[in-house]
Amino acid sequence: MASVSGFTFSKTWMLSVIYLLCIWLTSVRLESFTCKGHFDKCLCSTTTVECHGETQLKGDNIIDLYKDISDECERIVITGSNLTEMQPNFFGSCAGAPDLILKKLTYVDLSHNNIRRVNRKAFHCVPNLDTLIMSDNQWQIDKHDNEIGYFSKFPYLKHLDLRNSFEDGTDGSIYFYKLAHIFNDTDMFELETLDLSYNEFIVLSEDSANTLCELTNIKTLNFSHNLFNEPAMPTKSDCFHALETLDLSYNSIQYLTPEFMKEVDDVHKLNGKLKNVFMHENPFECDCGLQGTWQWLKDTKAPVNKEQLLCASSYQSMYNGKRVIDLELGDLVCQKAVVQSNIQSSVEVEVVLVVTIMLLVLVMSIIAFAFVHRDKLGLVARRWQNKNPGREVLVPYTILLPSEKGKDITI
Repeated sequence: MASVSGFTFSKTWMLSVIYLLCIWLTSVRLESFTCKGHFDKCLCSTTTVECHGETQLKGDNIIDLYKDISDECERIVITGSNLTEMQPNFFGSCAGAPDLILKKLTYVDLSHNNIRRVNRKAFHCVPNLDTLIMSDNQWQIDKHDNEIGYFSKFPYLKHLDLRNSFEDGTDGSIYFYKLAHIFNDTDMFELETLDLSYNEFIVLSEDSANTLCELTNIKTLNFSHNLFNEPAMPTKSDCFHALETLDLSYNSIQYLTPEFMKEVDDVHKLNGKLKNVFMHENPFECDCGLQGTWQWLKDTKAPVNKEQLLCASSYQSMYNGKRVIDLELGDLVCQKAVVQSNIQSSVEVEVVLVVTIMLLVLVMSIIAFAFVHRDKLGLVARRWQNKNPGREVLVPYTILLPSEKGKDITI
């Protein structure tokens, strides 16, 4: 028992009060996070709206969620839903109504939502967005699509995540060309991180790379886990002056082009900020075509992770899995060159053999001729001796001539 100013409290009574207070606080908290749109897997507060795995949330009924997005909202996370399409002014209609713009919203995560189409001006009501995540969707961009302005009105965006954002099994070269065109018409001058990994992009051309120069503050470019085989770098002199990390790992690079190597060196020399150039887990072909790449890796001062670049294949299989920089220039030979060398050696042997055989045939022919015509040759020899008495007949071999009396005469 406890007594305070004449009142007596039992321990049981005090525990009951605490229990009821907890229930009340919990109910108040739950009520404050309940979304008005009646989506069971969404939680809403003044500053945050989060929906995870809310399959009932779709592109045509997201308007029911707008009433839960207050002017003070700072963070919106919608993942695992089925939005399919992002309409213009996706977070509310702010055209002609400046008071409806979400000025405090800085973070939006729309990953894993099966988004297939993004309309222009989808983000026009969120001018102060700092981070936009649209990874793991199925965005379709038709090669004849003239839509632009996907990422306009983003003057303060610093982080854009488009990892695995595009439809599987399509022409990645079209997607990257289209995106490059979009980046050429943007105001993302504060963007620091661009993640385009896991998109099956095929072609990174010089023209496409040059459009990235519009991202004047870019620090990290992640092109890893694509299908680039001959990536290009921008050729504009004032490009990538803030770049710190370039990730081209897990692509399909067999050799580096002279233009790419030169531009990497130039970026490193001019901006002085480049810290990492990742190119590991590419299928480098360690043959004569890699000689230029090998020499560059030996000479460059750029921060390439050269110690992790391995031979995926080579004419001499013993080099497979070896570090490129551990090889010698003479190790980088092509099958054609080796075969040609072998062919040349074989031809030389065959020529010598043929000449030897011909000489043998010639000698044997002379011997055979002399044997067949031995009577005539003997007669000619006797006549010459009779005309030149006292001189011997020099014959390099012995010919047996039959005499008139049946005896052989040796000449």
